[in-house]
Amino acid sequence: MSGITDDQAYLLSHRGLQGVQVAALAATPLYLVNSIRKGRFSMRGLAGYNWVVPILGGAIGAAAGWGESIQLTTPVLAFRVAGVRASEERMRRDDFHLIGSVVGALTLPALFLRRVGLLNGLLGGAGLGGAVGILSFYGKRYADEGKLPDLPLPESVSQK
Repeated sequence: MSGITDDQAYLLSHRGLQGVQVAALAATPLYLVNSIRKGRFSMRGLAGYNWVVPILGGAIGAAAGWGESIQLTTPVLAFRVAGVRASEERMRRDDFHLIGSVVGALTLPALFLRRVGLLNGLLGGAGLGGAVGILSFYGKRYADEGKLPDLPLPESVSQK
């Protein structure tokens, strides 16, 4: 068994980051539903959800990327990775996520240090800020283009 190639590593990290981004968007609604169901809300719980759920999402995304990369032939994998690397939209979305994460990691503990603690505040703020960054990316796209982006549906579904 040979080691992991550069293209496999890039696809694995790309899918892992996608998993983190999707999970960061889902973490706050999941916590709100859980807190309504249990009848109690806390900033510490919100911060905790916003760093645990993205870590799990990243692990699931990386596992999916690894599974995808071992099933593809080398030329198909190289073609797919070249498309991912050339995607300007992906780079901009990742930048918005990164900037939001840094701002959130600095802001949440600065505002709620006594309620969330330092570790939960830094990590939870990064998850919460990353979600805000992604939402601001799509909001900016909507404001610029005036419409929501089309869903990437397969041709057989979109022709009906």
